[in-house]
Amino acid sequence: MTASSLVTRNFLALGSGEMISRVIAFTVTIYLARILGAEGYGVIAFAVGVTLYLSKIADFSIEVIGTRELAEAPDLVNQLAPAIMSVRLALAALLAGVAILGTQLFLSEPERTIMLLYCLIPIPIAANTKWIHLGLENARPIGWSRIASELLALGVVLSLVRSKSDLWGAPVAQVAGESCFAFLLIFLLRKRNYKFGLRWDLATALPIFIRALPLLGHTMLWLIIYNSDLIFLRFFRDSKSVGYYAAAYMLIAFLANIGFSYGMSLLPTLTRLGAKTAKEKSLYQTALAHVYAFCLPISIGGFILATKIINFGFGVEYANSILPLKILIWCIPLSVLRIVPWAALIARGYQYLLLKAMVYSVVVNITLNILFIPRYGILGAAIATVITESLTAVLLFKYAAHHELPLTSLKRFWRPTVASLFMTTALVVLRPSNLVVSLTLGVSVYALALMVFGGIRLRKGKLPVLYV
Repeated sequence: MTASSLVTRNFLALGSGEMISRVIAFTVTIYLARILGAEGYGVIAFAVGVTLYLSKIADFSIEVIGTRELAEAPDLVNQLAPAIMSVRLALAALLAGVAILGTQLFLSEPERTIMLLYCLIPIPIAANTKWIHLGLENARPIGWSRIASELLALGVVLSLVRSKSDLWGAPVAQVAGESCFAFLLIFLLRKRNYKFGLRWDLATALPIFIRALPLLGHTMLWLIIYNSDLIFLRFFRDSKSVGYYAAAYMLIAFLANIGFSYGMSLLPTLTRLGAKTAKEKSLYQTALAHVYAFCLPISIGGFILATKIINFGFGVEYANSILPLKILIWCIPLSVLRIVPWAALIARGYQYLLLKAMVYSVVVNITLNILFIPRYGILGAAIATVITESLTAVLLFKYAAHHELPLTSLKRFWRPTVASLFMTTALVVLRPSNLVVSLTLGVSVYALALMVFGGIRLRKGKLPVLYV
């Protein structure tokens, strides 16, 4: 199996599970947004945004750096797993305790109760062994486990959240889902005869946590970008503005997570191929062309169908989310394309460059939010986000090119670009009134045009191959 085929196989396993689970999570979000209203949903969105910091510290970027470590030395699972999990669980318990104390001292209701429950999430995050499955280049269990955990969360939400006063049901559902995910992944590892428990072994764990520090810094700074617009909107405007913006950002977060899944599928293979090899460069440039072929039509289609998407998903109450979505949708090609140099730089051990890029991006993002949000509200937040994503992408591509990973030839982009023009024409001219019909039309026209121009090639007895 070629490197590109292996990445595609792992991404289909990981990405399809991620996509289905995100659709389920999206359903949960829509249900919460409709039941709780813009103000109640704004409280949940604010709490989730703050809790993300705790979750990322509890993970300590082991999902990424641990994947790379095991890709280099897959035989070390039983040595690394107990040491890393022990440190992560101890850190998560400490974080949860401090955060619970902080919520009681500094927050008022209803944020106090909601945040208290969300503070438990770092513990199952720390117990998560997704990094082991990814490092072993066996992504299939992750997809199915994530789907099962999201179905559990959906069931809990439907059971507990029946009115605007049931805000507490949302964090309970998320804690249950993350706990289920962690349990299933450990169970599946044990079925593969990986026998490990907990063992305090700083000599083994500490070097890996030190190597993870730049990535943790990168992640925390990225969260500042991700959350600063919500925080500034809450400070300068109100919970309704947070709710409207969070609804518009939901599709962006969904697609960005799919892109991250692709990056995590790419990372172990790039690591295994080795730095500065012809195969590494070939996979890097092919990955860029493949991502472009998927992202461009999504952004164009999302821009054209923004009104239908918001009305279908959230209802007319969220009409104020339509224009921000039309702006934010252009984050997709930027945020997903840059996941390719992101994975390549980590595979080569250049985590500090990711941290460097994010420092610049955070400064720009906070400055733009201070300038734009007081005057333009959610539109200002959306514009600031797109500019920040553009800067981050440019910096990562620059750093990759400096280390002999240049952009792929522009000739590889012409087929997706022309196919997207055909799709755009069909959507604008025919103007289907139904979102499902519009999506079906857009996908069909794009795929057919790509096939006509040789971008999709059919093979007898095999799956179609993307040739860009």
